[in-house]
Amino acid sequence: MQVLLISIVLIAIAGVLMATSILFNKLLFNKQGRFPNTSIGHNPNMQKLGITCAKGDAAKEFRKSKEILGSCSSQSSGGCACG
Repeated sequence: MQVLLISIVLIAIAGVLMATSILFNKLLFNKQGRFPNTSIGHNPNMQKLGITCAKGDAAKEFRKSKEILGSCSSQSSGGCACG
């Protein structure tokens, strides 16, 4: 029983030390001292490649479809035959 308790405590201490060392190294080795921006919409490298956020793409397509439907309904007096 005593060996089990000691091993659990040692594993917990090792886990905490590994987690803090990973976070410390990330902060230490990053030039600005903060985590890099991994969001696709705000990452400059992704923007250079033309990669955008899926949520933003969906919003753009939704706006386009509303504009198309709006112009179609304003031009025709009956049912909309645009497609």
